[in-house]
Amino acid sequence: MTEKITDRIEIVNADCYTLLDGWPSDAALVTDPPYGIALQTNYAATRRAAEARDTRRHAWHVREHKDAMHGDDCAFDPTPFLRFKTLCLWGAQNYADRLPARYSWLAWDKRDARGAKCHLGDAELAWCSGVPFNSVRMIHHLWIGYQRDSEVGQGSLHPTQKPVALLAWCLETCGVTDGLVIDPFMGSGSMGVACHRAGLRYLGVEIDPEHYATAKARLQRETAQGLLFMPNAKIRGMCPTEENHE
Repeated sequence: MTEKITDRIEIVNADCYTLLDGWPSDAALVTDPPYGIALQTNYAATRRAAEARDTRRHAWHVREHKDAMHGDDCAFDPTPFLRFKTLCLWGAQNYADRLPARYSWLAWDKRDARGAKCHLGDAELAWCSGVPFNSVRMIHHLWIGYQRDSEVGQGSLHPTQKPVALLAWCLETCGVTDGLVIDPFMGSGSMGVACHRAGLRYLGVEIDPEHYATAKARLQRETAQGLLFMPNAKIRGMCPTEENHE
């Protein structure tokens, strides 16, 4: 059952593949799917050299998250999503062999000023189609544990959570200024927050009931504040408290 957070924001606790055929192809589908790499979100268990330093972080992950995300134990097939007019798939370097070649890419550099390596990767990539560029666009936005350029002190709500400022930049760069944005792997609802601030319609789907509850509560808090700017204003200006670094 679809729950309406506002007239523009709707969310569903379901398996997105059971709903996929009913979604309009002219929508923008922007999402961060499970990649099929069986990512262990209990990071400290796989970082023995930093075990002592990460004791508290390890306990937090065990308490707050499952060891692996739902659906991340099998390969991701992007084929069912290729019919959408505008498409942006994060983590696409993990399944690039199953995507059409010669399309556009987004690159997110999340290192600090010294270029320190991230234990899960220095950058993340998104594959795009139906966007107003045919090259690679890059943003630098620090996001290493608790070292952040935005959402400082807010902690993490999801093992692979992305900053709202990054997703606002993603929407703007991909030319998504109106219409419906669909996020079939909603996670903690970060894309929903970005869409709300941009005045866009948003449909988020999440299969995990715990993450769904987190996203619902987060979006309810966010939308209760109302819009600070006119819808469809420049998206990068929609994050007054989250500085966007390029």
